[in-house]
Amino acid sequence: MAHVEKKYIVKQVSECLKNASGLMVANFNKLKVVDIDSLRRKLEKKSTRLIVTKNAFLKKALADVSYAGLTKFIEGTTGLAVYKDDPVGVAKTLFEFSKNHVTFKVRGGMVEGELIDEARARELSALPSKEVLLATVVMRMKSPITGLVNVLSGPIRGLVNVLNQISENKEKTQ
Repeated sequence: MAHVEKKYIVKQVSECLKNASGLMVANFNKLKVVDIDSLRRKLEKKSTRLIVTKNAFLKKALADVSYAGLTKFIEGTTGLAVYKDDPVGVAKTLFEFSKNHVTFKVRGGMVEGELIDEARARELSALPSKEVLLATVVMRMKSPITGLVNVLSGPIRGLVNVLNQISENKEKTQ
């Protein structure tokens, strides 16, 4: 491969890393291309790009964007799952994929500027998704308001019930 082509690949990977909020590093040892493409499609649904290239290019690109701490995870057949906004969804996808593919292993990554290992990535995958967390927050914020509405409407509801009973009693007596 020509020197210019190598520089171009490193530049492309570096650009992808600069625009990302984080990444996960995984081992792709002895996986079929069909399986890698399947994983790539699953990750694309989560706005994540899967990069598989030579380790030397990955190390150079990581050094260019100040992710040099991740080079300890770069060995053997390596791939980077580079995401923009949902580390939990990416971690879930990678660990689900690893259940069906014994040779696939998540090594670690970078989440919000913090270096994480495989154990921390597994913990991240156990968290609920962003949508579930937002729904929980909204529900908890809504709960006191709903309770207040019920308390304030109680006397009015009672008054309406009393008036209804009075009108029913008058209708029966007539």
